[in-house]
Amino acid sequence: MSNRVDKKRAEGARDRAETLSGFLKRLRGESPTDSEGRDRVADSLQGLLDGFQRPSPEEERPRVQTASLERIEGNVDAELGAFQSYVRQIREVCLKLEEIAKLFKSGEVKEDVYTLIKDELAVELSLSADGMFKSRQEMVLDRARAKLEWAKEKIGLSATIDARERIESHVRPLTSQRMYPSSLRRWEELASRLDAALSTLPIEEETATIEKYLTLIKERLSLNAAPEETARRLSVCQRRISSISENWVSARRSRVEQIMNRELEASRLRDEIKEVEVRFAVGEFGQELFERRTGLLQGSLKRVEKEISDTRRYIDEMDMKMFRCSELLRESL
Repeated sequence: MSNRVDKKRAEGARDRAETLSGFLKRLRGESPTDSEGRDRVADSLQGLLDGFQRPSPEEERPRVQTASLERIEGNVDAELGAFQSYVRQIREVCLKLEEIAKLFKSGEVKEDVYTLIKDELAVELSLSADGMFKSRQEMVLDRARAKLEWAKEKIGLSATIDARERIESHVRPLTSQRMYPSSLRRWEELASRLDAALSTLPIEEETATIEKYLTLIKERLSLNAAPEETARRLSVCQRRISSISENWVSARRSRVEQIMNRELEASRLRDEIKEVEVRFAVGEFGQELFERRTGLLQGSLKRVEKEISDTRRYIDEMDMKMFRCSELLRESL
């Protein structure tokens, strides 16, 4: 019995030695001398790989991150709904303020009625604006958290995948596309959703809202708030105007460049129109061809000139809104 045991142990040791020898030869670029050796090498490598395999990406993510992701997703759903609701309310109130002002100027509404309605609308605007600013701040913070968590997971996951691929490359070819866990995609989608929601309120519309809001604060029509509350609201408006002003510097530069490019295009079209007129005058073009070409060129020129005019008007209006907001803040602080 002892001899048989010793014999089996010796055979097992010999098999392990042969497998290890084949494994080392393979790493050096050599191949085993027989098919049995190659099979043992493959089995050994696959065993090592199987032992190295980790849980799926979703399973290996710490539970605390999953909870954080679900919590932020819940917050974002709530904040998105609240933000969109506040924006909608602000638009409606601003339209009502414009309409009641028109009715008052035309004499259709008496001053006492105008003042009463304006006071009520001022209360609505104040509440909606406060809510919008708070929701926006939360959304900006959640967007920063989502991008930070996405970056942290991407870095950690890339390191894990690189190590795993180095092992897998000894057994089978690597796939051309890496598979990332759903949590990474969810962080990315979350940040994209927040970016899209924040862009639904253009800076010109937000600036106009702040201008109306500051005007109401100056006229002391917004809830007759205490000095501390008024100071808080002015501080919020000041921060938003500063942020909008920084963004407007870059946006304004881009708009000016658009005007310059359109002016170059308009100049080129005018030159082409003159060339067609000269060629018609010397008899190179007939009446029909001349009218068709000049019609197309003049239509393009009018479209470009309108774009130039619209862009200049937009810049002037934004500059004026920014100026009025700055003046209202200076007078109210």
